[in-house]
Amino acid sequence: VYNQSLVATMISTLGAERTEEVVQGWVANLAAPPFANDTAVIEAIDAGRCAVGIVNSYYLGRALRDNPELSVAPFWPNQGDGGRGAHVNVSGAGVTAHADNAQGAQAFIEWLSSGEAQGLYANENMEFPANPRIDAAPLVEGWGEYRQDLINVSEAGRLQAEAVKLMDRAGYR
Repeated sequence: VYNQSLVATMISTLGAERTEEVVQGWVANLAAPPFANDTAVIEAIDAGRCAVGIVNSYYLGRALRDNPELSVAPFWPNQGDGGRGAHVNVSGAGVTAHADNAQGAQAFIEWLSSGEAQGLYANENMEFPANPRIDAAPLVEGWGEYRQDLINVSEAGRLQAEAVKLMDRAGYR
């Protein structure tokens, strides 16, 4: 599903034809079938089964925290002049109109964005904090600055079905 969102943002930015060419290139360069999870990708890179993979940064952060000897490092794509920046997954929260405890739900969402909760996400789960006042874990901070792809998230959502069809046509399963 993460790669599906990545492909949706690529369709929005690059257009469907160019995105399909890129995904076909991924398929043509697969050293193994796509792995079921990010940890398996990281382990395959470390074992030399493949040279590169697409993973969420927090999985890499946790893997390197647990085993600093892994021969895997992040690479931020699309950083050069005119590059759109690296894809970033977005998490969101909301309260439904018919929630039994809307006030409690809003308080919970506010806590999730607080320094306390964002510090837990950053330091325990190795995620980049959504709250800009909170620093990432030192290991993650050590990866340096990167530019994010700042696509309108609703556009990515609108293109999800098209992304799935494109990936299927390209043979990425």
